[in-house]
Amino acid sequence: MSDSSLRSTNSDADPLNGLLPHAEVNSRWWYWIAAVPLSVVIATVGFIVFFITILTGVAIDLEFAVAGLWILIVPVVGLSGVIMTVMFPVATYIDARAIAESRYQWTPDPRIWGIIAFGTVIGSVFVLSIVVAVYYLYRRHKAVGTP
Repeated sequence: MSDSSLRSTNSDADPLNGLLPHAEVNSRWWYWIAAVPLSVVIATVGFIVFFITILTGVAIDLEFAVAGLWILIVPVVGLSGVIMTVMFPVATYIDARAIAESRYQWTPDPRIWGIIAFGTVIGSVFVLSIVVAVYYLYRRHKAVGTP
């Protein structure tokens, strides 16, 4: 059985075949996967800045400005977290399916990668989702060249 017929058979058995869009390897679905570790870096920097302003007393001097800033930041961070929670498993599945249906040597099983990503989100194991996202992006980079 040739490699191309094997791949088309796998995509025919795909239970989410009609529900989610098909993408090409050069699509930008991997951006959602990369958003997970990027959000951790941004949150860490934000926490450090916040901690330093509290520690040095700058936040006390800017009490009203900091309170107003929190009113804006908290909803934006919360909404972006909800969006990433939904999009991380979906994007992982779609991108893995695109790579699996392509000519690259690495053929990730989109169902397995989607379930792993979904499990890290549902299980509230955010630290594990960072590891999954970074490992997936590493494997994607070795096979495809991007990111």
